[in-house]
Amino acid sequence: MTKLIKILPVLLSLLLAACAERPSDVCVVDTMPPMYPDYVGVTIPAGIAPLNFNVDKAEKVWVEVKGSKDGSLTASGEWADFDIDDWHDLTLMNKGGQLSFDVSAKVDGKWCRYNSFTIDVSDDPLDDYGLTFRKIAPGYEVFSDIGIFQRDIHSFDEEPIVDSRSIPGECMNCHVANRTDPRQMQLHIRGLYSATMVQIDGERRLLQTATDSTIANCMYPYWHPSGNYVAYSLNLIHQCFNESNSHFIEVFDKASDALVLDVRSNQLILSPLLQTDDFETYPAFSADGTKIYYCTSKKYKVPEECDKIQYDLCCVDFDAESGQIGTKVDTLIKASAIGKCITHPRPSYDGKWLMYSYADCSVFPLNHKEADLWIMNLATGEKRPMDGANSDDAESFHNWSSNSRWIVFSSRRLDGVTNRLFISHVDENGNTSKAFLLPQRNPRVYYEDMTRAYNTPDFTLTKVDLDIRAFMNEIYSGERIQVTIKK
Repeated sequence: MTKLIKILPVLLSLLLAACAERPSDVCVVDTMPPMYPDYVGVTIPAGIAPLNFNVDKAEKVWVEVKGSKDGSLTASGEWADFDIDDWHDLTLMNKGGQLSFDVSAKVDGKWCRYNSFTIDVSDDPLDDYGLTFRKIAPGYEVFSDIGIFQRDIHSFDEEPIVDSRSIPGECMNCHVANRTDPRQMQLHIRGLYSATMVQIDGERRLLQTATDSTIANCMYPYWHPSGNYVAYSLNLIHQCFNESNSHFIEVFDKASDALVLDVRSNQLILSPLLQTDDFETYPAFSADGTKIYYCTSKKYKVPEECDKIQYDLCCVDFDAESGQIGTKVDTLIKASAIGKCITHPRPSYDGKWLMYSYADCSVFPLNHKEADLWIMNLATGEKRPMDGANSDDAESFHNWSSNSRWIVFSSRRLDGVTNRLFISHVDENGNTSKAFLLPQRNPRVYYEDMTRAYNTPDFTLTKVDLDIRAFMNEIYSGERIQVTIKK
């Protein structure tokens, strides 16, 4: 019986292959296949989920994939739906090589074959379990259908970490792990049961982070590599609608500061350099933990002067042993001097690069079509756009993989409205490959039916473990630890 069970999947696979309609009387078309998504010329990690794709107007497709080093596979049906195990085997056999695709499609009852294309399989692994991200309606009216999810990037498995079904009426945001390791993670719940959750090795605490000495609750977190501190900004966030502005909706701060939380003592570490009359936001610790990168702008009258708010990139020293913020601010990029704006600095974990958003203005590049990703060499100060990742629409909310060779970010390039997740390879010289859309089993059906937008994506080294039932009870209990100010 055991032998029969093992043989059945093989027989089923052979039967399906035999029943698949093979191309006949094929005409050759001198164009690339009209495929969705566009995977032509991308660079992928071995072992990622299959790059399934649809072909426009196709009744049937037949795809043959050959490795430059070894192996081949086929896919057929209404779309290119590759077997996961076969795909993994082929990509692993061809690390450092290429995969060549031959695509045929049956359109209006006739088969045609398109030009071949290739993708590169990088030598750089992407061994992280997957991604975490928030899904939310792409508008601005309600957040009733919202959640933080995780996705295995080596398959198509996706599940909620916490969502509006488990905690109705609350907003979940600003989830982040320490250098992608979810053993140290935090997230915010906003609403009637507001709290900042800090979870370390499975032990949770719910914090009340607003104090009489600060302007708001903590948000926009970033862990110190030691795990002893989290940098936050404090933001009084508002939004407005523009009738005569190219940016239909603008998100802005009426005030913002930055600070550090010592998670061992639940104390906030303040500095007059990070709590000025200007705006300070988006703090992030350097890879070695000795600096805090952050963005700062002069304060303007809002919302009337939102287009004048342009953030520069600065840094200040941080001493992890004493828990002290330095006494001198260094301006790394004075973007405002050339009419530009930098937000969301994200240093690579190997200490080589700093990735950031580059737009015309605003603290929230998500709504700015011109927003691109840029990278700075931290050793030389050289800056350049990440051309492979950028498009003609907004790129935002970007983060690094644990080995600093892959990035994930959200982009509106598909329809100009909803953010989707893209992944791109960054080589040892900081060059960025053509980005590819997060694979799905049936991409067109998934992305056209999925009305929520992705934001705040991050890689996760392992699967996030959150006891949602216990977390719900803790949220509804109303019990919170009040943070204090370090003297």
